[in-house]
Amino acid sequence: MLESLTAQDQRLHLKQIGQNLVNTIGIVLKVDLAILLICEPQESVEQYFFYQQAQFKKANGHLALETLKFTVKITEEMILVEDIPQTLSKVEDLSPQQQAYLKAKIYSTMSVPLINQPDLTVVLALHHCQQVHIWQEEEVQIALMMASQGALVIYQVFAYEAMQALARREGTINRITAAIRSSLEPQSIFTAITTELGQALKVDGCTLSLWTKDDQYVQCVGLYNPNEPNPLAKQDLPKSSVAIADNPILQKLLATQKPVVIADLQKHPEMARYDLPWHFCNKALLIVPLIVDGEIIGSITLRQSSQSRSWHKSDLVLAEAVASQAAIAVQQARLYETTKQQAELLIEREKKVKELNNYLTESVLKRFLPESIVNKAAVGELALDLNPEPHRVTILFADLVGFTPLSSQLGSRRLAEFLNQYLEAMAKAVFEQGGTVDKFLGDGIMALFGAPESLTPREQAQKAIATAKQMHHYLKELNNQWQLKKLLIKNTIPKLQLRCGIHQGKAVVGMFGGKQRKDYTAIGTAVNIASRLQEAAAADTILVSATVAVCLEVHEIKQVSSLQLKGIEEKVIAFSVALPTSQAPE
Repeated sequence: MLESLTAQDQRLHLKQIGQNLVNTIGIVLKVDLAILLICEPQESVEQYFFYQQAQFKKANGHLALETLKFTVKITEEMILVEDIPQTLSKVEDLSPQQQAYLKAKIYSTMSVPLINQPDLTVVLALHHCQQVHIWQEEEVQIALMMASQGALVIYQVFAYEAMQALARREGTINRITAAIRSSLEPQSIFTAITTELGQALKVDGCTLSLWTKDDQYVQCVGLYNPNEPNPLAKQDLPKSSVAIADNPILQKLLATQKPVVIADLQKHPEMARYDLPWHFCNKALLIVPLIVDGEIIGSITLRQSSQSRSWHKSDLVLAEAVASQAAIAVQQARLYETTKQQAELLIEREKKVKELNNYLTESVLKRFLPESIVNKAAVGELALDLNPEPHRVTILFADLVGFTPLSSQLGSRRLAEFLNQYLEAMAKAVFEQGGTVDKFLGDGIMALFGAPESLTPREQAQKAIATAKQMHHYLKELNNQWQLKKLLIKNTIPKLQLRCGIHQGKAVVGMFGGKQRKDYTAIGTAVNIASRLQEAAAADTILVSATVAVCLEVHEIKQVSSLQLKGIEEKVIAFSVALPTSQAPE
């Protein structure tokens, strides 16, 4: 019955869907007035959609839209009232909502809940005006059926919008991360951060400032202004003239180390002191701190000058994620400046040039390659600036199970310590078998076997399996250490589990990137299959493809099933590899 709601626009815009829904139900049930309320309490957002018959509009044209909103009652179950005037005539002190019913001449009403959850409430109110209407059983059933269908459509809309928001957020983070990785010039990195975030949230300005509790003034290092087509140079960035000690917002950041969210500055005059020229017309602000090792090193300010703004939770999540990346960029910039000064000093001493080159080479390569390969590269026996070419390689993906909820419980300092310990142990397991760490993926890791150092297919598979088993062993040791450290406030920390996916096949392997930055990596379907196997693996298991299984002994493997992996056309026959008893989950 409601198939037409999404037929015209497959992108599922909420405004169009909501209006189509209330119109359809109002016409089918022949009511005078239908109101659909969609409320997101966690986002502080309410949307109303109205259907009104022409004669009702004419007879009640003096009623304001705000008055009609009072006719909606949030409820957990259906409510039917057939003669409102008679019912309210017995009430001595009418509430504003009851008065609104009488003023709008609503005689009969039906309230139907579509969705009632902490993060989303959707209610439909159907009214007959100026005369009593006896609700028939058929009408009630139709209303319930259409409400059920409407709820499904609205769920689809919110799911789609959530997916789009996530995609936008990930896209922004990826672009910022790419900017950080592709340049060592602090000014270009800071400009990219403010521009990407400002454009993503569609604000009137975004500022990145560096400061600490011991500084007197903030230092603006990045600025996005949509009215300024060209980014300002470092020497043109505005200077602060108000001390940090006198800035109420910065003082609140120092006191709480949490974002300051102001939807309407007129309601918070105590926060409305700003020294920068473009701050005078601000209507709404969102300020997030940059935190490193538990200390604030700066802040990002997002401003809305055209009108007040109810900052959504998704806005805050994105801003905090960018602030985390910005903190990394600041550290990188400072490290770059320090390294640059050291390099200039060493270059002046001709005898130290070779030592500097060797140091820089090894300090980078040893994070990804085993020491034996690094030593070969350092003396020119192994070329790493390789053009991408097809190679048969074995790819291993490993990922922690249960890390995401744990990360929300840890502070940034403890989380960094926790993650570094884990990644160091996983990289060690790869290096011990002569593998190459392709990249770290948050709490995950991708490793290659058979490139850049050649190995037979059987050697690749065996080394990959040995690596995965050693990873499980090292994680078990780390779990024991973390239990003793009592990292959490509750003095407990759940034992984390590891899952691995391994596949062997043809991939394009070599250096990818531009003149400023290149990475040695592998791409292709074989990589995707390994990644999907890891996603399909259960906790504390190693899942391998048939091309890996044939290189192992029969007693080492057990066929699981034929899997239809996401993004892979053909089904993949998967096998599980048994862990040694000492490494099996307890």
